[in-house]
Amino acid sequence: MTSKRDSLVDASLALFHRQGFHATGVEQLARSGGVTKKTLYSHFPTKEALIDAALRLREARFLARLDAALAARPPREAMRAYVGFILDWSGEADFHGCAFINASAEYAEPEAPPHRLALAHKRQVRARLAARLAEAAVAEPAAQADALFLLGEGLIVAHQVDGATDFGAAGRQLLALLEQVAGLG
Repeated sequence: MTSKRDSLVDASLALFHRQGFHATGVEQLARSGGVTKKTLYSHFPTKEALIDAALRLREARFLARLDAALAARPPREAMRAYVGFILDWSGEADFHGCAFINASAEYAEPEAPPHRLALAHKRQVRARLAARLAEAAVAEPAAQADALFLLGEGLIVAHQVDGATDFGAAGRQLLALLEQVAGLG
């Protein structure tokens, strides 16, 4: 059974992702979570604490999906698995960009907690890509992972800004170049 706290975090994550962190008010967060403001504040002393919980939930969900996508294909197909994952995710009807890119933009100060969470999340993604590429015996897996990561980030932002355009063909074309450089193509 889901607790009120968990329901509140889940509902808040959806609002933050759709509307932004600053544009979403505490009363709206409480309403969407089916609680009063008093109950919200009993679980989270500040809106920032709720943002922290929502971003941590988003990270857990995203990394679980990423790990499943990477594990579904052999290590030598890690680059294809990642780009396919990004294209599938960014093509979903409820796609509103990356919560962590959005958080780092709204909380631009490097020491702001949401910005630090975004940085840690992006490092986790890069580390997972590097580990999978190392399994494929790719030379310089960290450098190859960085290039792949940058392709993924570009696809995420392009889809967020211009969701009407299909960037799949261009993404796959760049992927083919990365695979060649990595010795996988």
